[in-house]
Amino acid sequence: MSVNKLHFVNFSQLRSFYAVGRELSFTKAADLLCIGQPTVTTQVKALEETYEVQLFLRTPRGLKLTDAGEALLTVARQIFSLEEQAVGILRAEGNQISGRLRVGSVGPFFVMELLSQFHARYPLVQVFLDSGNSDLIYNKLLNYEVDLAIIGRDYDDPRLDLIQLGRHEVIVFVHREHPWAGRQQIDLAELDGQRMIFRESGSVTRQALAEILAQHRVRPNVLMEVPRDAVREAVAAGLGAGIVSKTEFQPDERLRPLRIADHKPFTESFAACLKGRQELRPIKAFMKLVSELVTPAPVQESVADL
Repeated sequence: MSVNKLHFVNFSQLRSFYAVGRELSFTKAADLLCIGQPTVTTQVKALEETYEVQLFLRTPRGLKLTDAGEALLTVARQIFSLEEQAVGILRAEGNQISGRLRVGSVGPFFVMELLSQFHARYPLVQVFLDSGNSDLIYNKLLNYEVDLAIIGRDYDDPRLDLIQLGRHEVIVFVHREHPWAGRQQIDLAELDGQRMIFRESGSVTRQALAEILAQHRVRPNVLMEVPRDAVREAVAAGLGAGIVSKTEFQPDERLRPLRIADHKPFTESFAACLKGRQELRPIKAFMKLVSELVTPAPVQESVADL
């Protein structure tokens, strides 16, 4: 066999594998591809037999990718992302932009205004929104699971094209019957020994406060680590003080916001895409819109402004 011989994968088989891997269901994959389920099953089986590899495990809870399946799915995402880019080029007519755009965001507060203006300008683009902490969204961007990311950290990754959206003060909030509820601000040192509810690992808000606390040797009593929405409910239940970016704090009669007077933590937010994909028309249009809209925002100086 010549070492220079090209090797080809059957794209129909790979497409069926990709759909099943995305949905973890043969039935949903068939619906996605608009073909019969037996055809999808046959194509995935043929792919496994051709390369003598198992790509899926059937468990009582449903399908699960094997290690080989996970590795192939990562490559397949890239392949079909490029195919989508090719289709976008072929379908482009003048300035009309259509297709789909998958956006991952650290929270709806950072992205909804952008999406509203994007939809007004490009109504033919269908937008899908995913959410999570910065580390989760960053990894989804690298794995081609989202096309664009709104993240809370500059990962200093040369693969990314970044536009800074803003800088956001981190504040504390407490239950309305907490001893601090009548105040507008506290000193950082007052958090020492204070019962607190922290965000989960990977949260930029948590990291910003944790770095300031470590610098000044302040050790709060962290009762639990929970996702964003659960922090609000835990504080509302009187379990402890929470932290949040001021941009994300929403008025709630159960809660009272407090600024940290002396050593303020800050987070940043960025719009990001992969440099190899910035010419995909919906991505390029979104990043252009962001660059047009972003202006430096002043830090609010009063809790009454929150």
